[in-house]
Amino acid sequence: MNKFIRLSLVAALAISTSVFADESKEANSIQEMFSKGTVSGQIRLGYAANKTETAGAKDTSATAIGGQLKFETAAIKGFSLGVAMYTSHAISGLSGDAKDGEFNGELTSDNGQYTEVAESYINFDYEGFNFRGGRQLIDTPLADSDDIRMTPHTFEAYIASYTLKDLGLSFIAGSVLNWQGVDSDYANVTNGVWAKTGEDGTYVGAVTYSNDIIEASAWYYDVTKAASAIYTDVTGTIAINDDIEIVVAAQYLGESEKDNAAGAPSTIEGSIIGAMVEAGIYGATLSVAYDSVSVKDGNQIFEGFGGGSSYTNIDTMTAGTLHDGTVGDGSSYTIGAAYEIAGVNIFGVYGDYQADAVTGGVKAHVTEINVGLEYEYNEGEADVAFIYVIGEDKESSAKTDFDNDRIQLVMNYNF
Repeated sequence: MNKFIRLSLVAALAISTSVFADESKEANSIQEMFSKGTVSGQIRLGYAANKTETAGAKDTSATAIGGQLKFETAAIKGFSLGVAMYTSHAISGLSGDAKDGEFNGELTSDNGQYTEVAESYINFDYEGFNFRGGRQLIDTPLADSDDIRMTPHTFEAYIASYTLKDLGLSFIAGSVLNWQGVDSDYANVTNGVWAKTGEDGTYVGAVTYSNDIIEASAWYYDVTKAASAIYTDVTGTIAINDDIEIVVAAQYLGESEKDNAAGAPSTIEGSIIGAMVEAGIYGATLSVAYDSVSVKDGNQIFEGFGGGSSYTNIDTMTAGTLHDGTVGDGSSYTIGAAYEIAGVNIFGVYGDYQADAVTGGVKAHVTEINVGLEYEYNEGEADVAFIYVIGEDKESSAKTDFDNDRIQLVMNYNF
């Protein structure tokens, strides 16, 4: 899953390795390291309801309250610490009855709650070099925070980066071992442990480049006992004047299968090639995106641990959703528009996803519409986001899980 519409076309590229404290927060002792630390957080109230047309399935809903509480120390000789708790709890009187199968677990897990020490790490920063180890937020093409429900994904990871600011170059390398969040089915709640990112984790390496006009990146992932992947993209920005800007982007994802823990091929083999154009004109944003997916019969495409980086990914559907081994090659496109007025951003996006039939199979064709609005108060002190999603299976004569409408309302107070 991914955010409903990309108001910026650039896929998330950067590891979250920002230094916690500026020079004014530099500590001279262990005591000062903690006394000069900062507390931040978020209180989030969310509502989600799914209406399905599948035979025998029930509509579901839930209201939840939760958020984050984080403490960051000041830095001492480049070292700093961070810890954060994430939590979400369903409000029973305002949620569907779990006993009747009417509870929506997207916001709080099927258990109706979770509380997790989601971040706990040490950070070291020195003259362009940064290392962060432990539970942390990261945003890369195949592992990202994907904060679209109550709390973002976090990862147990050990990441080093070196940035040459004058050249616009960054080099990144590390290991991502485990993760938690909505896209991992809240594994920390159901199993008591975080979900694995490969049998022995995932190794990652990258080079990124940026200047005033061009942003480009190349990434390599070794998902142990599953697949190896190469991801590249390039984005160009043309500012015609203060009110008109055009962004053009292209991406490529190529994956090769490996033998899994049982010694059998993982069936992850394929590629995604995409392009996107976005135009910002006097407060309005127009975007068009296209992704082509190629897989061998019986194989699937892997879009990562999180929302994925494909340009046609929206709230529920992604470029690779249909390509689960039951269909062949395919393509998808999205057309989106947004307009900001009086501080309210109103948006809409239409997505069309198709896949060819494998031998003896059937084709797949699904459409999804996202419409909604966002409002930010007092420079981010509070915000609200509403989205309405309409999904339709165009190929199947019987109703399927793709024939599903959903509503989500999220309100945040940030401190």
